[in-house]
Amino acid sequence: MTSQKLTEIDRMRPIDKHSKILGLRGKCGESFYQKYHQLFVKVVCPACGNQGKDVFVKYGFNHKQCPSCLTLFCSPRPTENLLCEYYSDWEAPQHWTELLIETDVERKSLQYEPRARELVNLLKARIGTHTELAVDLGAGSGAFALALKKTGFFKKVLAVDFSQNCVRACMKQGLDAVQGSTEDLSSNSVDLVTMNDLIEHVFDPRNFLKACHRVLKPKGFISIATPNGQGFDFKIFKDRTVNITPPEHINYFNPKSIRILLESIGYRVISIETPGILDTQIVIREVTDNNYPLRDRNEFLHFLLMENSDKVINNFQRFLIDNKLSSHMLIVAQKQKA
Repeated sequence: MTSQKLTEIDRMRPIDKHSKILGLRGKCGESFYQKYHQLFVKVVCPACGNQGKDVFVKYGFNHKQCPSCLTLFCSPRPTENLLCEYYSDWEAPQHWTELLIETDVERKSLQYEPRARELVNLLKARIGTHTELAVDLGAGSGAFALALKKTGFFKKVLAVDFSQNCVRACMKQGLDAVQGSTEDLSSNSVDLVTMNDLIEHVFDPRNFLKACHRVLKPKGFISIATPNGQGFDFKIFKDRTVNITPPEHINYFNPKSIRILLESIGYRVISIETPGILDTQIVIREVTDNNYPLRDRNEFLHFLLMENSDKVINNFQRFLIDNKLSSHMLIVAQKQKA
């Protein structure tokens, strides 16, 4: 891997700390499953309601795939209360929050500030004026909420998170922040709801997006960033991909299925993109540092990623982005019916 290719992924996911967290996720996931799996509940596809077919097991958690829309999801899965306990009391999510806070500066410059600018440009083109209130749900360290605030487009940006530690981190950055979720927001009060890497964690995505629909003003907007379960590294690594980490991640939508879900609730989808920048770097790191046998599995991909110049690899990353094949997905939709 070239020094340039090391830069972006190592700035956002420093290898030593990221590897430690992946190990903790495996350990905590397996322990959590052993302790609570008899309390798990079976669910259908969170996008279209079909029964899924078993595809693999990771950390004890059974993963299914919808034969219709190809959503990948955990079933049986922990209840909402069990998930809250996991995020509050278990070691792995605490370390992940610490890493997010530590890499805030890099994440903002590489990912969040460009995304916030593009989102504001889209809103300007559609509504042509400044707007009142943006709410960032699952705000974490506050990096994206701060990027929204810096655009100057919103009169108020509110960071909302379940974790009191995250709320404190947001307030330290000068953000308005509250502990809670959509239940703590008034109906028809918000112009923009944003969520970054949140919906893949949610027990019931349909009810959660309905709650977001309730708090949005008529013609308000929602922006969702989430993994694309049909993206590049998912297709290569399957259950081995670093994005599959139950019980933290339990829903993996794709461009087709997230559209089905949003439209069934009463949103009009404006755009679906896969603007990820790390797909090739994730694969290169796995081959280089974890001895993944890519050459044996796919000689051409090994040649493309491991034996070529930065220019070729960058062009291939651009191909993944342009054709909605990156494993990082970004959706913008607008509230339609009440």
